[in-house]
Amino acid sequence: MKRIKAIKFCGTLLLMLAFIGCDIDLQERFVFEPEVDLTDPYSEITAWQFFNTSQALKLNEDGTLNGDGLNYFKAAIEAAGMVDEYNTPNDGRTFLMLNNNAFEGNGDIIALVTGSADIEEGETPSEVMARADIDVLRLILQYHIVTTYITQNDPLLVRDVNYEFQTLIPGEAGKIILRRDSQLRIDVNRSPAPLPSTATGGGNNERLRNYNYVFNNGIGHSLSDPVRNQPYPSPNN
Repeated sequence: MKRIKAIKFCGTLLLMLAFIGCDIDLQERFVFEPEVDLTDPYSEITAWQFFNTSQALKLNEDGTLNGDGLNYFKAAIEAAGMVDEYNTPNDGRTFLMLNNNAFEGNGDIIALVTGSADIEEGETPSEVMARADIDVLRLILQYHIVTTYITQNDPLLVRDVNYEFQTLIPGEAGKIILRRDSQLRIDVNRSPAPLPSTATGGGNNERLRNYNYVFNNGIGHSLSDPVRNQPYPSPNN
């Protein structure tokens, strides 16, 4: 008997809840609005225009150059007379953007183009680049422009596979190898790669640092050290 009463009670309760539920208004459709802006912030400007923004020419709080900034890179492009390579429409290039760390230090770009890593106190990036061997500087910049548009997974479709591309330097000397891993990190000219040992050995291979700066004339990824296929010539200055 108690069991029958319990069943009747539950049935009555469910019936009451059904009537009450019918009085509840329909909920408005939820529209997800992400707090993070997922659009590409630089897609309406050229790579060169980005290099002139405050985001690219960043400084530390004490006024010194930020290692991730592009202050030297901008000055190098101007000194080499290569602004048009970064500022005009094209079929889609990849710009390997050399940050300030890629210029400073033994074996880095300042030493490659001037013969010395020394910088005078107070000397600006433009003043340093004015001392550069322009032919060597142009070669370095040309090797860091790839004629293919490359994201972290297109055309690098398969991980741990070497993909060969051509830079603005023609022929075999302009070949560059990119390879991504399972975490979408991209290595440049890292062994084993089908390039001469001058490209893959001696610390000349590097991993891209910051990825996917989308411009209206290409895409940029940053590097903290220069890469090469064959050794750059010694500066003549």
